[in-house]
Amino acid sequence: MDYRFEFLKYRFISYGVSFLLILASLFLLYHKGLNLGLDFTGGKVIEVRFEKSPPIGELRKAVKEAGIESFLVQETKEGTYIIKVREGENFNAVKKAIEKFGKYELIREERIGSVISEELREKAILAILTALGGILLYLAFRFQPVWGVGALLALVHDVLIVVGAYSLTYREVNLEVVSALLIVAGYSVADTVVIFDRIRENLRIRKTLPLQEVMDLSINQTLSRTIMTSLTTFATAAVLFFLGGYALSNIMFAFVVGVVVGTFSSVFVASSFVLDMSRFVKIKREDTQEETA
Repeated sequence: MDYRFEFLKYRFISYGVSFLLILASLFLLYHKGLNLGLDFTGGKVIEVRFEKSPPIGELRKAVKEAGIESFLVQETKEGTYIIKVREGENFNAVKKAIEKFGKYELIREERIGSVISEELREKAILAILTALGGILLYLAFRFQPVWGVGALLALVHDVLIVVGAYSLTYREVNLEVVSALLIVAGYSVADTVVIFDRIRENLRIRKTLPLQEVMDLSINQTLSRTIMTSLTTFATAAVLFFLGGYALSNIMFAFVVGVVVGTFSSVFVASSFVLDMSRFVKIKREDTQEETA
């Protein structure tokens, strides 16, 4: 045999690990919930212009030290900042906290209503569902439907565990995090497609080799690519997570967790599902020849 490690021999162990992680994520989401940002909960926003522009990091630190848990500070241009605070936070404490940076002009102050927040929440859910549906259709068209379902299960597995990690750490979930989740989903699918492509190629070449051995061979052949891609992505995300400041760190958390679970699911979950489903669905080797594992 020209492959080194029988990954799918241990697929039932990987099923158990995935089941426990998903169960833990669902438990956390049900009992603890998510720390939704003001994009989804509503809140207040002010835009201020300082005579002397303070460092944005110092401004964020001052707001946080004022006891504000959910907020967003953005610099629109030199000396001008937008500060958003979630509904229920002490807005007067924010104004008092920024006074230490000198005189400032209050350009605008307004409230983000719950209706707008509800609309953003619905659009975020719609964006995720649309992305999932599009990915499923693409994979079902490129491969057989069973391959598409396998990749989709791996994708849902990854996103659910990442969301569970946000619930566990009670990190804020805002629109930027939703965007990060969509990128994690795309990363997961891309990694899975590379392995699926190699499996399909080997199925055509090695017509007498059992399906499980073909899959193990293909995973081993793509393993160096998978590891190198995952390590470089993880390293970049980890650096930004630790050094990027609060806002960037919150987004990078999705990548740090997502790369780990995405690599795991690409190797174990997606291919394992297709292998076990081959007992019921014929897996094509060529247009005129099929294999049932």
